[in-house]
Amino acid sequence: MPFPLSQNELEKEIKSLFSCGLAGNAKDFLSWVQMEVQRKFKELPDTKLEAIQSYLDHLEKAGEIQTNPLDPREYLLAEKSTLTKKVGNSETFVLLGALHFNPMQYVRARLDYFLKMNKIDEDMRMDLCIATVEAVENAAKYGDGMNVEVIFQIDKNKVFSLEMINTVKDFNLEDDIQRGKFSSTATLMRGMMVMQKLFDTVDLDIIDNRKQAHLRATRKL
Repeated sequence: MPFPLSQNELEKEIKSLFSCGLAGNAKDFLSWVQMEVQRKFKELPDTKLEAIQSYLDHLEKAGEIQTNPLDPREYLLAEKSTLTKKVGNSETFVLLGALHFNPMQYVRARLDYFLKMNKIDEDMRMDLCIATVEAVENAAKYGDGMNVEVIFQIDKNKVFSLEMINTVKDFNLEDDIQRGKFSSTATLMRGMMVMQKLFDTVDLDIIDNRKQAHLRATRKL
């Protein structure tokens, strides 16, 4: 039975998403509200797309959010929104890795906002977002669809670091190599070549007894 999410709770979830720098269309926000409720209460909410769209329209009229000039279907924080929160030099959060929750766009938007608020230039933001989305896609495809812990950090030496921890599902490595999902030279997941090109360092550990993947990557800003 769907989780009954009240209008007040729905509004709170959507505001929280925008406060974290999320940007997307109404379907994205529906996916992310579903993800947050599923993560917290282990049940999907009964929220409909129309309710999401209605509240996005309300926030836009109130001047809290605006549409993207390049894509009017996408909503993002307005420049002087009261939903804006202070961003530090590190951020840690947990999301669900199942593909139907759109985790790639979720992390890309949060990372871009984190970097932008830390005054990182657009070209660097783009590189880091592309590489990080590859990491999230691997976690989504090879993970169990449950919790993915993500950590962004910029240290005093202006080095950006990404950490991602998730549980991996069972798979046959040799079969996946033959199907082209893995690098035949390093037996690493597809996307590692992109990450190795855009990050300065990439380290992926698979802890077999815990079925856990731990990715660490860095890039000098």
